[in-house]
Amino acid sequence: MFYTMAIQLTIALIFLFPTTLALLPSGAIFPLYIYPGDGCYAWLGVNDTINGYPEIPHYIVVNPASGPGASGTQPDTNYQACIASFRTTAAAHGNNLKFLGYVATGFGFRASTAVKADIDTYNQWATSYRPDGIFFDEVATVTSFLPTYQTYSTKVRKDFGTSLVILNPGATPQTSGYFNIADFIVTFKGFYNGFNQSDLTINTDRPAHKQIVILHDAPIQSLPNVVIQLAGIIGVGASFSTNFPDAVAYEKIPDQWDLFVGTLAAEQSA
Repeated sequence: MFYTMAIQLTIALIFLFPTTLALLPSGAIFPLYIYPGDGCYAWLGVNDTINGYPEIPHYIVVNPASGPGASGTQPDTNYQACIASFRTTAAAHGNNLKFLGYVATGFGFRASTAVKADIDTYNQWATSYRPDGIFFDEVATVTSFLPTYQTYSTKVRKDFGTSLVILNPGATPQTSGYFNIADFIVTFKGFYNGFNQSDLTINTDRPAHKQIVILHDAPIQSLPNVVIQLAGIIGVGASFSTNFPDAVAYEKIPDQWDLFVGTLAAEQSA
């Protein structure tokens, strides 16, 4: 009870008195597969935490059409306006926001020409709303596909310049070589009740700060324990927790999103 009250007080102070503190090591990731709508109304809950907790890195994955859409196209005007607007306001609060474009890879079996075409399409978006990097989904874990993902990562680094590469296999890859080509890897994606720290392989070649944990079906009352474990004890690079089931986990802003991000800030600022 006392710990929860202390967290809530710290969150309130952080929100009321935002700062431009250096970014904290454990951030929040949101696979934001939600259409922004007019005036970005569907994204406003996320914008609130970006601006309210400037010390928490936010990694926001956009996914207009199971990828960027048709090859060589621009996103619609709502995506254009909302990405640009969020980026501008975040810059005023401490540059704690990175947008990533979603690219499916079919666990290594999607045609490389299609994967590269998606990367090219994102890269051709206008500067004000072009992603800061790529979130590769359906990533293989086997060693034999490492060269394929090395090629994709190299392309992103070359095309986007200073960029982020996130891989999402949802499990720990067989070889640590995957960690050498990515900034972050989603090493666990699943039920809150199914997660255990032992599910993560953490060592020198697979550091915690390069790992991401994504949890769904998480009860609101579990948040303090989730954050203490992920950010405080394990020290993962980023995490996501939602009360919604997997089928709609990325199509709705979690009921506890503000509390989750605020608790991340409070736990690391204590």
